[in-house]
Amino acid sequence: MMTYRSIGSTAYPTIGVVLLGGIANPLTRTPLHTSAGIAYSDSCGSIRSETKIYRDESMHIFFNGVESMDENRSVRRVLERYSDVFEGAFGSKIVSYSSNNFGILSGSSDAGAASIGAAIMGLKPDLDPHDVENDLRMVSESAGRSLFGGLTITWSDGYHAYTEKVLGNEAFSGYSIVAFAFDYQRNPSDIIHQNIVKSDRYDARRKHADEHAHMMKEYAKTGDIKGIFDLAQEDTEEYHSILREVGVNVIKENMQKLINYLKILKKEYWNSYIVTGGSNVYVAVENENVEKLMALENTFGSRKKLLRVAGGAWSRRPE
Repeated sequence: MMTYRSIGSTAYPTIGVVLLGGIANPLTRTPLHTSAGIAYSDSCGSIRSETKIYRDESMHIFFNGVESMDENRSVRRVLERYSDVFEGAFGSKIVSYSSNNFGILSGSSDAGAASIGAAIMGLKPDLDPHDVENDLRMVSESAGRSLFGGLTITWSDGYHAYTEKVLGNEAFSGYSIVAFAFDYQRNPSDIIHQNIVKSDRYDARRKHADEHAHMMKEYAKTGDIKGIFDLAQEDTEEYHSILREVGVNVIKENMQKLINYLKILKKEYWNSYIVTGGSNVYVAVENENVEKLMALENTFGSRKKLLRVAGGAWSRRPE
C-alpha cells in the first residue's frame, strides 16, 4: 500500500450574512442559533488559507510560521480525532500542521478550520463532510461556510446543526463585494457573544435569524441575489442595534459615515452593506457599477479591496 508524506489544502474566509455567529455550546461548539454566510476571495483566489498536514516524529502546530505551544489547541484535538486516517495515508498517526493566511480581512478561523477538513477528506474521500464539519466546530463553529463555499445556511436547534449549501459561487458572477477596511481595533469576539445574550431582544433575535435564513433560501431558489444582499443588510442593522443596546459598538464613527453615504448612493445605483464583528464594511454591488464604488475618493479613512464570492475548500493530491 502506498503511503504519503503530506497533503496540502486551500480554503476561503467567510462573511456572515445572517448574524449571531460565535454563540455556541461551550463544550460541543454546536451553534445555538441558525445563521448564514458566504465564502469570499478576490478574482484570482489569492485571499485564502493554506494548510499542510505532514508526517512527523512529534506533533507541531504552526500558525503563520509561528509554533503554537498551547497543548489544548482545538486544532490538536481535531488532528487526534482523525489519527486513523493519517495512519492509513502516512503510515503514522503522528502528524504536524502548518497554516498560513493570505490577505484575509475577516473569517480566518472558518478558513483555517475548513482547510483542515479538506485535507482530511482528501486523504479519505468517503468521509461524510457533515460529520467532518461537526468535528471542525472545535476550531470554528461556522467552519461549514468555508468548507462548502458559496452561500450556506447553518441550521440549528441548539442541539444539532447542519450546514446546507444553497447557492454556488457561480450564482454570484454578476456581483462583486467591495470591502472598506478601517483601522479601528476589533472588539474581541467573546465580548460580542457574551453581551448579546444579555439583551431583552435576544430571544426574538434568534427567531428572526431563523426567519431570515428561510427567506434567504427562498431568494436563492429564484436567483434573487439582490434580495439576498438586501436581507443581509436588514439583518446587519438589527444585529448591531442590539449590540449597541448592550454596550458593544462595532460600527464606529467613520464606518457609520460611510454607511450613511452608501444609502445616498443607493439612489443612483443599487448597493447593500454588511458589517459582521470586525472593522470592515462589505458592500455588494452589480458588476456594471463596481467601478463607481471603487472610484470613491472619500472613503472616510478606509482602504478598498475588491472581492468575489468564492467556492468551497479543496485539497491537492497527497505527496
